Amino acid sequence: MKKSIKAISAAFIALTLTACSAADDVSGEIQIPIYNAEEKVETYQVTRQDLSESQSMAASIGYAMSDALSTAYDGNLVSMDVRQYQYLNEGDVIAVIDSSALDYTYLEQEIIMEGAYADYQQSGSQADRIRYEYEKARLDAIQYEIDSYTIKAPYDCIVSHVAALEIGAELPQGTYVCSVAKADEIYVYTAVDSSSDTVSPFQLGSKVNVTLTGNSYEGTVVSIPSSRSYQKQEQVDIQPLVWGGFGGNNLPSVDSSKNAIIGFEPDVLAAMLEETSNAVIAGWATVSVVTSQMNNVICVPSSAVSNRNYVYLYEDDHKVRIPVETGPTINGYTVILSGLKEGDLIVI
Repeated sequence: MKKSIKAISAAFIALTLTACSAADDVSGEIQIPIYNAEEKVETYQVTRQDLSESQSMAASIGYAMSDALSTAYDGNLVSMDVRQYQYLNEGDVIAVIDSSALDYTYLEQEIIMEGAYADYQQSGSQADRIRYEYEKARLDAIQYEIDSYTIKAPYDCIVSHVAALEIGAELPQGTYVCSVAKADEIYVYTAVDSSSDTVSPFQLGSKVNVTLTGNSYEGTVVSIPSSRSYQKQEQVDIQPLVWGGFGGNNLPSVDSSKNAIIGFEPDVLAAMLEETSNAVIAGWATVSVVTSQMNNVICVPSSAVSNRNYVYLYEDDHKVRIPVETGPTINGYTVILSGLKEGDLIVI
């Protein structure tokens, strides 16, 4: 707020300045009249505010763990039915391997089983019943083997990685096909310096803000490294864990002894997947951690506080210098512990 100041008499100036210079005690209020008519005074009305300051850092996003799926038998690849980051329901087909070599075996066993069943129906004997059940079990085993040539989603999942395989290629038993991960096990991790002797901004169970492609979500710190800096927070030591296959099996594992790991509540994760569908594809995020916070405190712009812990009240066209007791400076504002009250008008 700007306010023009009227000129005052030179005699009054001299009298006031003489009185000020003679005063030995500077702890009281000192009135300094403003005599430059052209001077503009910017003022600020003291209020109570909530203050916070955050630290932002780069992070990565991905799946905590993934399961690698591979071929159960030798065979040629007939089809690859998924793409990376596709959502699958349990039982959805991922890939099909040629099982035609078993077609004749299945038909042959089916005929044998039907014959055994006919004998049992005709005789009703215990021996024929056992033979029928045996032949039926053999047919079921062949069917199970045929079904194993089709790779299916083992649970509701996301395809975190797909192998580069050509249709028609001959695949030996155990060939890697893809990796899948549970869609509700997505985490964000950010590297921290566990060797540092400073207190880390991360605390187990604390809330942090995670930004993904412009959208923000609240996360919870679920794992932190164990170090001297964390012991200062009186946190319990956490044994190092390795979260394998983070973001797909083609990426290195995440070592929790070197990273803070952030998880999400189910509703937040659902919103994140809906609103930021390419979050995991992008593979990166920004984490903001509140490093300082004070609520409902009297504070003023830090520029208003002199090096000697004085501020200037503005009263009746005068600047009145008064001492204040200051607290921490947060995000450009200095907390005033005593010396000012709400509604005071100060010069900044």
